[in-house]
Amino acid sequence: MNQNEPAGDYIVRAIARQGTIRAFACRTTETCREAVRVHQLSPLASAALGRLMSGVLMLARDLKRAEDSITAIIHCQGPLQGLTVIGEGDATVRGLVSQPVVETRYIRPGKLDVGSAVGAGTLTIIRDLGLKEPYAGKVRLVSGEIAEDLTYYLAVSEQIPTAVSLGVSLDQQGVRLAGGLMVQLMPDAGDEAAAWLEQRVAGFPEISYLLGEGFNPHQILDLLLGDPEIRYLEVTPCAYACHCTRDRMERNLITLGRSELEKMAADPNGIQLECHFCNQHYHFSQAALQNLLQALTANADGD
Repeated sequence: MNQNEPAGDYIVRAIARQGTIRAFACRTTETCREAVRVHQLSPLASAALGRLMSGVLMLARDLKRAEDSITAIIHCQGPLQGLTVIGEGDATVRGLVSQPVVETRYIRPGKLDVGSAVGAGTLTIIRDLGLKEPYAGKVRLVSGEIAEDLTYYLAVSEQIPTAVSLGVSLDQQGVRLAGGLMVQLMPDAGDEAAAWLEQRVAGFPEISYLLGEGFNPHQILDLLLGDPEIRYLEVTPCAYACHCTRDRMERNLITLGRSELEKMAADPNGIQLECHFCNQHYHFSQAALQNLLQALTANADGD
């Protein structure tokens, strides 16, 4: 095990069994706490968003560049109504829930009923790799519990046999701990490796239990894979962070087109924009909007 474990949230990536299996594990406690703070989430919303953020952070470790991103969008019929999470190549993540406060329900004492809060719906994964068109895949939700839905998506849309475990544990103070585990078969793994992994995953303790017992991500992978020759490839700190800026907001305004900008610029009070991922507010005065409109007109004339 790598003894140089970061103090806070992090993701570890490893390969095992002669390169036939790759695995990720993460601790995302502070990441989830920040999301709860920003959005004032109720317990069920905290658990659902926290699970999805952990899953997306692990998926995003495949991204080659810091500016590449993976977006997971859940459209659902349950009380939460929907979730959106964006993970970046720099190991940051941000997300939101359509209905951040919903009634708390339990499957059993201490086990939140995330599945009923999400309900039926779809999961869409969008990979933006800086190409002309992002790659997008879409599947139906199989349980609303998030981990099973990501597993199903990876098997159906990307043909990658995967085991996913995600957990967020809460107490009276909020998020007590959070994290995730994702194990995948490599293309040349073969039936023997698949059967071995299925046996290892069956009955493996829940991620919340292991984190609660003090296991870190390295130790969780050690416990699951039991491979003395496991190779840890990278250890990456992760965090909740939004990359919104005033410049980005200006670009968003310009994409609305001249007609919409003219309507906004007619208001002497200007407009107030809010980033839904971090609640940052950006005020654009009437003069600033008129300048954007002039720049848009000048660019159009130049073309």
